[in-house]
Amino acid sequence: MNFSGPSRLLLVPALAVALGTSGCTRRLSPEEKSARSELRQALRTHQFAQAIPLARQVMQFSPHDDGTWRRLAQAQCGARDFAGLEKTLANWRAAIKTPSSKFDEYRGDLAFAEGRTTEANAAWRQAAVAGAEKPRVWAKIARLEQEQENWREASLAWTQAMTAAGNPRYLVNRATSYRHLHNWDAVRVDLQRAQEVAPQDALVRQELTRFNRLGKFLHEVGELDGQLRTFPNDAGLLADRALLFLRAGDPALAFDDAKRAAQLAPHAVRPKLFHALAARALGREAEAMVFPTLKLETLSPEFLQTISRLDAEITTEPKDAELLTNRAWHLNEIGQAKLALADARSALAAEPKSADACAEAGYALAKLQRKTEAYGQIGRATELDPTLATAWQYRGELEMERDDYKAAIDSLTHALSINQTAAALTKREKCYRKIGLQAKAEDDHKTLEQFGVPRTKTP
Repeated sequence: MNFSGPSRLLLVPALAVALGTSGCTRRLSPEEKSARSELRQALRTHQFAQAIPLARQVMQFSPHDDGTWRRLAQAQCGARDFAGLEKTLANWRAAIKTPSSKFDEYRGDLAFAEGRTTEANAAWRQAAVAGAEKPRVWAKIARLEQEQENWREASLAWTQAMTAAGNPRYLVNRATSYRHLHNWDAVRVDLQRAQEVAPQDALVRQELTRFNRLGKFLHEVGELDGQLRTFPNDAGLLADRALLFLRAGDPALAFDDAKRAAQLAPHAVRPKLFHALAARALGREAEAMVFPTLKLETLSPEFLQTISRLDAEITTEPKDAELLTNRAWHLNEIGQAKLALADARSALAAEPKSADACAEAGYALAKLQRKTEAYGQIGRATELDPTLATAWQYRGELEMERDDYKAAIDSLTHALSINQTAAALTKREKCYRKIGLQAKAEDDHKTLEQFGVPRTKTP
């Protein structure tokens, strides 16, 4: 029989089908054919637990078939059987002198699952260089680099993962990397391309909306970008840019800048506030819980300007008790008791007899529900400076919470003798009514009316 010409060429793929996927010149038994068919079906339908014993069954027929080892590793990886995968990789290497690139890919998958990210990255890169399925492997590398906030490496890996048509999710991810690199033109190009490929994709539309909102601030951001290229370690400029990103609704970029500013200027408070706001917006509650009441809209321009000035002065003079106490007062005013307490304690370390620092520490402790410590600090403040009206008022408020209304009246009277305020009068009126001194309560209320405070029903 003559096997030359086209008829012979057609016979080659037919033989390959008849011999199965093992690559050896042997006829497959019905049992092996059945096991291979079931294995392919289980993997196709993601029935990984079912695929593992099927792969082992096929392995008995062809222990030196690279493809069978690959399918066993795929099944174990899908089933998250990482102990089994580790053994398979060792046996695979022993059985196959030169395994396919899938070996390195699964080696990377195992390392990643076990938290060995550097090893995972190296293994995946080795697989990507040698393998035919580069886009998928490069996407794994890109996600890892992005997760570790290595934005330049992530953008390069996403580029490697990209096909000619452009996966819209890959384009969005690369745009995210470019956004963190502040390559605004590249962000715009990738998002527009993603929109062309998948105009109804929810993630594409979300990122376009985010970038359009940011676009309103890009002129100011661009000016700060330029200044930071000249002064890359200027914590004040980084905090300014973080604030712009918060106002633009981009907490991820704000987080980048605020975190770095806080590292560069550990004595500054403004970066810590912005860092907390960004962390909460990103769902990183563990980093935001220090500031449970903090909201961007509560930070007035006047407050931010004052805190920025105090930050700069305290960075130069970190042991200046007056500056630290002043900042503690402003922080107490916006409800940031933990930061206020830290400043008050630093002030007391520098000046142990500062009545103002004691008062701010006491106020902060009270807000943190540490009432016994708070009362001790307030009492010390009134001893150190008997003319400090705010300390006497704080003391009176704490005594009211203890239901010690006579002591509260005495403290509030001290405060009013130094500085008459509506707040102190209102509290003393309440104390008088609590102990039945209605005439004195009425006198205080008449005085309050002179302050323009309307009469309210008193329980």
